[in-house]
Amino acid sequence: MQMQQPTLVLSGVKSSTFPAFYFPAENIESCVTVQPLHHMALQAFTLCFWARAPPGSTQTVLSYSTRQRDDELVVTVGSAVGLWLGGRSTSFPVHRGTQSWLHHCVAWAAPSGLAQLWLNGAEGEGKSIQKGYETRAGGTLLLGKDRDMLLGTFANGFTGWMSHVNLWSRVLSPAEVRALALCKAGRAKGDVIAWGETPLALAGGVVLGPDTSCE
Repeated sequence: MQMQQPTLVLSGVKSSTFPAFYFPAENIESCVTVQPLHHMALQAFTLCFWARAPPGSTQTVLSYSTRQRDDELVVTVGSAVGLWLGGRSTSFPVHRGTQSWLHHCVAWAAPSGLAQLWLNGAEGEGKSIQKGYETRAGGTLLLGKDRDMLLGTFANGFTGWMSHVNLWSRVLSPAEVRALALCKAGRAKGDVIAWGETPLALAGGVVLGPDTSCE
């Protein structure tokens, strides 16, 4: 009989001392469950985060699944930054040969269907996906794993460090994205996921460590 992995709940920790998360490669069950501050019926979003991960293989940063669909909203990193939205996908090729910290922002707006990626504050080419769509509310929001609701299994696990994960229900301006990438004081926090404020449940051996993303 498999032993239940302990769960650590983080909530109300001062943002100045909030740790980064390390997802060990040897534990396939490591993930973070998020209790969003805002419902997940989204017609626009921006997801920003710092990640320090091995280049190459596809690794899930955030996944949102409902009973109707596993890949309602999924963002991955690797040789490309992938976006799954309502069962459809697009990707942004990246050329990354190191394991240093990298700041990402992925944004999308339903009226235009335009999806965009910023890396370290620099805006890349836009892609078109799911014009007029709205994500469904009432699902499960995770960091570090892509969940198959039907089989109850996980895939494309994240390995490495993750920090400053924020999710907004709108598209940020280029100036807002640059401020986040430059680690400016008083940086904005998301209204769906607010790093250091949103309740998070860590399971499967996710390790807490000092946040060095802005050093």
